[in-house]
Amino acid sequence: MNFALTQPQEDFVFSPEPHPAIIGGLGSGKTKAGSTRLIFKMLQEPGINTAYYMPTYDLLKLRAIPYIEDDLTTLGIKYKTNKSDFIISLHGFGDLILRSYDRPERMVSYEVAHSVLDELDTISKEKASLVWRKASERNRQRCIGLNTMGNVTTPDQGYSGFTYMKWEKMKQPGYISIKAPTYSNPYLPDGYIQQIRDNYDPLLAEMYIEGEYVALSQNKVYHFFDRKKHHSSRTLTQQDTLIHASIDFNVGGCCAVIWVIDDNKPIAVDEFVSNDTRDFIFRLGKYTDDGKRKITVYPDASGGNNSTNASMSDIELIETAGFGVDCPNKNPAVRDRVNAYNGLLSHDKIGINTDKCPLLTDSLEMQGYNKNGEPEKFHEHPSLDDFADSSGYFIHRKWPIDKPIIDNLKISFG
Repeated sequence: MNFALTQPQEDFVFSPEPHPAIIGGLGSGKTKAGSTRLIFKMLQEPGINTAYYMPTYDLLKLRAIPYIEDDLTTLGIKYKTNKSDFIISLHGFGDLILRSYDRPERMVSYEVAHSVLDELDTISKEKASLVWRKASERNRQRCIGLNTMGNVTTPDQGYSGFTYMKWEKMKQPGYISIKAPTYSNPYLPDGYIQQIRDNYDPLLAEMYIEGEYVALSQNKVYHFFDRKKHHSSRTLTQQDTLIHASIDFNVGGCCAVIWVIDDNKPIAVDEFVSNDTRDFIFRLGKYTDDGKRKITVYPDASGGNNSTNASMSDIELIETAGFGVDCPNKNPAVRDRVNAYNGLLSHDKIGINTDKCPLLTDSLEMQGYNKNGEPEKFHEHPSLDDFADSSGYFIHRKWPIDKPIIDNLKISFG
């Protein structure tokens, strides 16, 4: 059998080390390398089981299972996929078990000889440590040679992540890193790398293209904000018949930012602090211009479950008052919200009236990362992080960043 693999994929698939890792860029073929390694292990030693892990079951359904099935079909290996149990049984070889990181406590009642964990660095260091430990407890089936556990991931957490700690900072024998920049995959569509550069700020673009660790925790959270460069003198006018309001719910300090959109560019034109949701509604009502303006509110999604001062949820109160509400079922991941914000800032696609929005300006200028590589949080409200959080819900809702997705590199056998 001849495997059509890139050099980083080949190094990973055939690595004799017990803990190889591909630290790669977007589109570098990490998932394909991970699933191919497990198939290869099962062909080498019929009768063993293997396990493939991803952050969510949706990713397993959409990416891992189709790729594995495609490769098995190409190989001419008969298989049966149990989609409810997430097990692919290879006739004459063994079971390939698929599991998600979302509930590590459910990683029980099976054992395998070899495992691969995909995108382990997209979750926090603490959760990744737990997932790695739980997976290692399952990785105990007797086999020829050593049991192995591989990691294929982008270095999302930078120097603060589990991958850097395990494969670089506290590296032990058997842990080997394989670099796989995006351009190591010659089968990418034209413009793919430029799409990454256009979407992300330069710091993250380097990480997602080169697969290199970056010092996220040593920078400001909104490291591309400049109060002079991003200042806008824009204010509300009578011609603004549609405006937007973002809100972060906190007892004693609901922080709101008023936005307009000019040529798909968001501009913050005002801000205010309310004691509670009813006070927010009262203050927001002053922006309606006697009913001539339509206002859409982009709230903290936690307001759907908790109320600051009434039995109705915060969001229900806002809707009852006659305002539109644009809210997901749950808040986006903090990292996704920050990345969307920095993407606009780095490409000068956002404006802040720093005179009208001094608290938002301070928040974007001063908020840093804590020792765990997470944006600083404060317990008294209103606080430094509240206005960045508030405006971030609006930014992510209207200008989210989705990582470019392509079909992973196909493997040909002959």
